[in-house]
Amino acid sequence: MDAQTYTGRPSKNAEFKLYDGKLYQLLLEKLPSHFIKFGRLDTLKLCEATGNARYTVYRWLNEQVLSRNAIKALVKLSDETDEQQKKAALTKEDLIPFLGL
Repeated sequence: MDAQTYTGRPSKNAEFKLYDGKLYQLLLEKLPSHFIKFGRLDTLKLCEATGNARYTVYRWLNEQVLSRNAIKALVKLSDETDEQQKKAALTKEDLIPFLGL
């Protein structure tokens, strides 16, 4: 992504397509299905499960950057699911490229 930063919900971003981001696609593919609603990430459920504000979840997706705590929380969601197909599907190694140092 270029130097411009995008914030807010997808409808406010005319230039950046949130749904095309690599982090969004990874989470959509590997998170348990109860975090997916109508083929899209359910950001409300995601923020409730991780203990973050919805703004924070959108910031992760817009900026394509995660903190260490965010990575731990997302991996924990994947580890704790009852859904066999998605259990531990999301790993630290998947999320390391998005770690903001």
